[in-house]
Amino acid sequence: MTTEAPKPQSEQDKETRLFIETLEKTGQIVDVDEHQDTSQLPAQVTHVRYPDGTVKRIRFTGPGRR
Repeated sequence: MTTEAPKPQSEQDKETRLFIETLEKTGQIVDVDEHQDTSQLPAQVTHVRYPDGTVKRIRFTGPGRR
């Protein structure tokens, strides 16, 4: 049995930044406040970012999906 060694924190941070940038470019992430009703966001939005920087996935649909 082989296991992958954990990635260094700097490599994880870089991957996270690239992922967030991709979400921003494709319109799949929007900034919201803590009390906003995210169920009313457009279907293409799959992630939300809160004022404290927390990013959460809110749905699994996106462009090209039904």
